Amino acid sequence: MSILFGGVKLEYIKLMFLSMVPIIELRGAIPLGIAMNLNPIYIYITCLIGSSIIAVPVVLVFRQLIEYLRHRKYFNIIIRWIDKKIEGRAKKLKAVSIIGIILFVGIPLPTTGSWSASALASIFKMRIKDALIGVFIGNAIAGIIMLAISMHLAEGISFGSLLIIGLGIIIGVILYYKSKKNRLNKESQLEEKYIN
Repeated sequence: MSILFGGVKLEYIKLMFLSMVPIIELRGAIPLGIAMNLNPIYIYITCLIGSSIIAVPVVLVFRQLIEYLRHRKYFNIIIRWIDKKIEGRAKKLKAVSIIGIILFVGIPLPTTGSWSASALASIFKMRIKDALIGVFIGNAIAGIIMLAISMHLAEGISFGSLLIIGLGIIIGVILYYKSKKNRLNKESQLEEKYIN
């Protein structure tokens, strides 16, 4: 018998909080929910929400941590070295950074989740909006992959159909950001033309 909390099964709330835990995140919470024989759609939604919500405080706190360490003697050397490496490639990084975050989070491997991606976004000085969108889309992709694998192993559901849906989402996201990148390149070329 499951306990209801505001009309929601307590198991889903537990899964949402479990998906916020580093290392486990969405990659561990979804298979656990499938093993608990819960509704896969609700599992996916609650784990996606939990794993994506945690990115907000991690990005904000990690940025403050970097600023704090910047003013410490031993860490300042490391932070300045990272800044030099990033600033040299800043233009290229801004063009591909959101796609990089999406792919980093979207491939469900250990230590490639919301926490790591949020830390990387802070180091790369990405806009918070772009970092959060990248983490969310990456979590959505990783969630589909984990759900497909978990359901395939648990129930023998068609792995191919879920994989096709996941690939469709990935291709759609990549095409969207390529068109955005092309638009930004055209705008920068127009700006250079007007400056010269």
